[in-house]
Amino acid sequence: MKIKISSAITLVSSLAFSLPSQAGETVSAKGEIEIVPPVSVCSTHEIQPLFSRYAQTVKSWTLRAGYRSFNDVELQEADNVDGTIQDFELIMPLSDCLQLRLYYPYNTDADGRTTGAVEREIGIDGNGGLLDFPSLILDYQYKKATSPGDYNLAAYVGVGNVRQFLEAKEKSTGYVDRYNHRGSVFLFGFKADKQLNNCWTFVGNIGGRYYWESDDIHPNGGSDMFFLLEASAAFIYAPQDAWIYPAVEVLYQGSVSDYNSVQVVPQVIIPFGDHVDLNAGVSVGLLDDGPSTEARVQLNLRF
Repeated sequence: MKIKISSAITLVSSLAFSLPSQAGETVSAKGEIEIVPPVSVCSTHEIQPLFSRYAQTVKSWTLRAGYRSFNDVELQEADNVDGTIQDFELIMPLSDCLQLRLYYPYNTDADGRTTGAVEREIGIDGNGGLLDFPSLILDYQYKKATSPGDYNLAAYVGVGNVRQFLEAKEKSTGYVDRYNHRGSVFLFGFKADKQLNNCWTFVGNIGGRYYWESDDIHPNGGSDMFFLLEASAAFIYAPQDAWIYPAVEVLYQGSVSDYNSVQVVPQVIIPFGDHVDLNAGVSVGLLDDGPSTEARVQLNLRF
């Protein structure tokens, strides 16, 4: 039996007024239904991308332990360097607007070729890093978001120094050279983060690092004193109660003139309760400089 259209409309209207209003609907004084855009319920979990750092200071001690696998890195005395690096970062809250970060790279294991007239295969290994030195960094959050859509803003300064050198061993002759056995770096910059619409979050960093008395690591084969500009932007999608959060980052590192590396890093973040999450991503190099690809896994622990 078919129901007339007018009867169906009357039936639906009666049900609409007799049932309680659902989320996204309100009933006006005239008895008409007004459609209200739903409010997205977002996660309150501390979602941390792989590279960009929040301007908002941490509320508890945080440890980030990472593993990196990279290809085609260029150094002052080596090309086509492929390898792995393990590192960790310990973040210590000092006050509501101050925090201290201790970064330490260790256990580098890589292979490459020497630069110069005669190229030789070498193995590079040791308890140190390449462009990343053990560093101590102070963050100051000078602006706090006071409403949804407002920015958190912070500045940072830090200093790093080589603690242990790397051994570069020629595979044909057995000759051992010391890589990265000296050098210091000064780090500075600004950070911002903002809650966007529909459970998206933006995290952006811009700054630089100035190296002096470095050894064998200039990415373009120049002086032991050089400056690199750094910038990154991350976008994270984090609805409430999701078991996995997608994110994407864009990274820049270079001197603007003769060395420029741009990486795009799609990634996923998997939370394990309120205090542990695991990040994994693979970066793709868009320019000739910097690694052609780099995979990174990072474990975040909050105490």
